Amino acid sequence: MKKIKALLLFALSAACVVGCATFPDAGSTAKLAEQIVAEAYGSTAPGLKSRTLQDAPQHTCSAVGDAKLSQAQSAAIVKTARDGMHYPASGKLSGDWKIGAQLVADGRGQRIVNGKVEDLKENGALCINCHAMDPKEVNAGNVGPSLSGYGTQRGNSEAVARYTYERIFNAWAFMPCSNMPRLGASGFLTPEQIAHVVAYLIDSQSPVNKIQ
Repeated sequence: MKKIKALLLFALSAACVVGCATFPDAGSTAKLAEQIVAEAYGSTAPGLKSRTLQDAPQHTCSAVGDAKLSQAQSAAIVKTARDGMHYPASGKLSGDWKIGAQLVADGRGQRIVNGKVEDLKENGALCINCHAMDPKEVNAGNVGPSLSGYGTQRGNSEAVARYTYERIFNAWAFMPCSNMPRLGASGFLTPEQIAHVVAYLIDSQSPVNKIQ
């Protein structure tokens, strides 16, 4: 019986050694995962395949994972975010809150249908997927902080409008590697669209700021 147990333990140890020796390291695993994703888009249009490629900041965030960014890495991501910031041609950072109300609830845009990007005039922001905004909206997400009363609490000054605009355009200028989508930097929303979302958040007439 003891010999049998000894043989079993030896076999298990040998299996573990072989398994550990053949299992790829973290770097190889990451490259393999990226290859698999890229190949999944192999027969689609180049514009779709490009969406699988990571830019430098995203590559850094993916490599770090749950670990903390170094000061140098964080500074590099913030600099890239700030250097890539663009603003509406009109110079107005706060647009029409009524258009913003439509954008924050619209989930359409850049969906792939039958191998092609959905043909729409513009994308939606779908902010309510992660944030509570209009206090009366019951179908709101809680992944991000509640934004109800955003303008009531912060005001609607030019400084607040700029901060809000930049936070939406590229949140990584403030919190590198955060889960907030880089809506403007990625080209998903136009500067004008972002200005409308800003208005929805800070305009005193917006439902967001009608707190009872």
